[in-house]
Amino acid sequence: MVVAALGWVGGASAAEANTAAVESVVRLSAAGQADVGDVALIGETGASSLGKFVVGPLAAAPKTVVDAASGTVTVTVTDTHVGTTASLTMAWPIRTGSWSIASDGAPEQRASMTRGSMSCTVMSGSLTVHRAERTSTGAVSSLSADVTGGQCGITQAGGINAYVRIGDPDPARALAIPRADPVRVQLGAPKDSQVTQQVTLTNTGAKAWAVGKAVTTGRTTYNSFTVVPESNTCTGKTLATGETCTLSVTAKAPAFMFEENLLVGGDGLVWTVVPLHVEGYLPVSPPTDVTAAPGRLSATVSWKPSSTSPITGYRVYDVSGGARTLVATAEVSATQAVVPGEGPRSLAVVAVNGRYAESPDVVVDVPSVQSEVVGNDWYGFSVAVPTTDAGTAPASPASPRKLGLERVDLDPSRTRWVSWARSDVSVCPVATEQCVTVPGTAGTGDADAPRDAVWLPDGRIAFLRGWSEELRTLWMVNVDGSGLRKVASLPGRVQLAATADNGQVVVHSLEGFGRLERVALADGRVTPVPGTEWVDDFTVTTQGRLVVESRDDKSVTNGPRTTTLMNLDGSGARRLALPPGDNRQATFNHTGSRVAFARYTSDREATLWSAAADGSGAEQISPTILGWIDLKWSVGDRLAPTTTVTIGSHTGRSATLAIGAADGDDLEGSLRRQCRLDSGAWTACGPSLILTGLAAGSHSVSAQVTDPSGKQSAVVTRSWVVDAAAPTATLNAPALVQTVSPMTLTWVASDTGGSGLASYDVRARTASPSAGLGAYQYPRSWQKLTTRSLPLTLTKGDQYCFSVRARDRAGNLGGWSTEQCTSMPLDDVNLTASTGWTRGKQASYLFSTYSTTVRNGAQLTRAGVSAKRLALVATTCPTCGTVDVYHAGVKVGRVSLYSSTTKIRQVKLLPLQTRTRYGTVTVRSVSTKRVHIDGLGFIH
Repeated sequence: MVVAALGWVGGASAAEANTAAVESVVRLSAAGQADVGDVALIGETGASSLGKFVVGPLAAAPKTVVDAASGTVTVTVTDTHVGTTASLTMAWPIRTGSWSIASDGAPEQRASMTRGSMSCTVMSGSLTVHRAERTSTGAVSSLSADVTGGQCGITQAGGINAYVRIGDPDPARALAIPRADPVRVQLGAPKDSQVTQQVTLTNTGAKAWAVGKAVTTGRTTYNSFTVVPESNTCTGKTLATGETCTLSVTAKAPAFMFEENLLVGGDGLVWTVVPLHVEGYLPVSPPTDVTAAPGRLSATVSWKPSSTSPITGYRVYDVSGGARTLVATAEVSATQAVVPGEGPRSLAVVAVNGRYAESPDVVVDVPSVQSEVVGNDWYGFSVAVPTTDAGTAPASPASPRKLGLERVDLDPSRTRWVSWARSDVSVCPVATEQCVTVPGTAGTGDADAPRDAVWLPDGRIAFLRGWSEELRTLWMVNVDGSGLRKVASLPGRVQLAATADNGQVVVHSLEGFGRLERVALADGRVTPVPGTEWVDDFTVTTQGRLVVESRDDKSVTNGPRTTTLMNLDGSGARRLALPPGDNRQATFNHTGSRVAFARYTSDREATLWSAAADGSGAEQISPTILGWIDLKWSVGDRLAPTTTVTIGSHTGRSATLAIGAADGDDLEGSLRRQCRLDSGAWTACGPSLILTGLAAGSHSVSAQVTDPSGKQSAVVTRSWVVDAAAPTATLNAPALVQTVSPMTLTWVASDTGGSGLASYDVRARTASPSAGLGAYQYPRSWQKLTTRSLPLTLTKGDQYCFSVRARDRAGNLGGWSTEQCTSMPLDDVNLTASTGWTRGKQASYLFSTYSTTVRNGAQLTRAGVSAKRLALVATTCPTCGTVDVYHAGVKVGRVSLYSSTTKIRQVKLLPLQTRTRYGTVTVRSVSTKRVHIDGLGFIH
């Protein structure tokens, strides 16, 4: 057990409860070796019972710090219940035993204490050490010590008691630790009213506590507080560990503030001290004519002050449903306050004349506002007009609510404005309108003065700088000022709008007749938007479309205008069916279902309207006439995002998943995706999730999308199987020499991974009659075949060596198969014939031709042949003759063309040579029997 108890006590005897010196103890508990603890300053008193006592006792787990140079150890405790830190410093190492404390005595006789910012040297008393052991490094292993009956220089002759228990297993030295709840009593009430407070006492120590008398005391002999006798269930009761009891104190409130203490004694080492604070006050008159202008996330509450009593300010409470929560305060000179929070609710405004002195409530009901149109007047001051939840005109149109802001744009979470109307870019919570400058954006002159600022979907800010148009530049920055950078110089550009993604913004160029331009945020590249010349104003919808307006008569400033909706590239333009007239500042709400606009009747005089998405059904939402500009919708986030996960049923060890994200009222670029593989941790992901090194077998990916307001999609999970086995393919061996054209290449394939076969690739090496095999060729039409055969028309005289590979549905690609070679013979008509040969045509022969002779010595030749083996295609029959075949002057074989029956297109292979020969091939008849030659094949 590790405990420490430290406390200040009064100097009188503890025998009498209301005249006793108060002994205060801190107990600290921790397991194992000594740690930091807490010391308590409980009371300050002289020899009498009068004095201002200090809240206590304190109790916490101790920590120790040994200072070898000074030969001391400091035990420190932090009591989170009381909210105080204290320490005791004493000699270390130290022997067991007892010493009289003296500030100028031996090391064992000296001690000092701190509590909060106070410190003192213990002047007298005694120190008893029950146990003191060190570790091998000199740190505290165990320490059990008591400081009692001491005097401290800052206590006005008060006493000091301290108890430390670190690593002391002796139950006889266990401590009772009283706790009071509340720790302090702080009350306020009108003069002459009775106040009562119940106090609960708990024993949190390891030793039982027999509770003694409970009394109140103060700085004077007269006590306003008393203990209510019938409420006291504590005095005379023994509290086991964790057991509680209660008592109540009561007083009549005077017309001023007073402080006293509740003191509870007992057989423990400590008196419990609960400070009592009461502020009595005279009646305060309430404010009058209290009204509330409701807003989406706040309300502007206004009042007239009362002059019948002195006040120091105002408070506004939320009293909805019987609760009472302070939501706003105001100075004495104020006549209104912006109160954060959403309706419907009831707000109570009170005048204040002290900490507790309040007037009676003046309650005003604030309705819910889910949708507002916010605009600026010609001077840039922002006002808000509530609409219905659907964005239509309310049954009783409200007057515009003035905001304490200028020129604002709403962030993706719908909770913050960005404003540039001052000399910097500021971020302002919608609920409080308390703006904070974005570091690095303050202007120092014409060149860097902020001119326009908008939120990007990902929460960054884009803004223009340069008050003069010729000095205009585009910048980006994070809310905390990091990432500040110049994107591009854009002289002559005005008006800035974000797009649905995070990659570009739209600006209005004043060059020529004026047009819109897209500016890439990565490199500042400018792209004109076709069809936007002569545009007077524009906005961009949440769905990423342009809303542009232009005057019908370009020669006049005022007059009818046309509003057009189009894509960012200028395509898909369609005119909105707004009522005819001078309609300006058209802007869509976040769902794209309503469009707000200002209808001008003269220069700087307009009323506010809204219409359906196509411009139809226009209605006035505020009759207030202003020079409405820069209209924005302020609408709560109503729709949760959705997500999709797309992947095939099988993949290889690498997989790419499409993570879709959509939200009906948020910019696509503002949505945040997170993904999880199998049961792993959630991590941020993008539209494509690329996974590598996957183990074979089943896997799943879960995805969830969060929008800027914190709404989340349902978790979507998709499973698939990782097929890690590559498929195999084997060519069916074609004939070594082809006798038909075209021929068909076929193969077999298998996949053991489970995903199934998807496609095949074929490649080939070829050799012409005069050259060897070349490099592999991969004709496009031979790749990703979905059948297991390939019809081919081979070139006459060429040899082909094919190989095939298979691809499964998981994307695994097998290796190339063993080559299989075949030759397409050269047609007999491509051989040079000597005299005695006759050329013939007949469909049954290869290529429908043949050459025949009955002359002995007649020959067919082909010059420039490179081959290791020759093949003769001929007709055999009972009366057919014989030929000799030569290559490069060397006889490579004699071929008999005899057979018992007549057979056409017969392949006669000559012996394989030991090396490749190059030269003329000669086929020579060696008899007068008929010879039919159909072709000559070459094998390399």
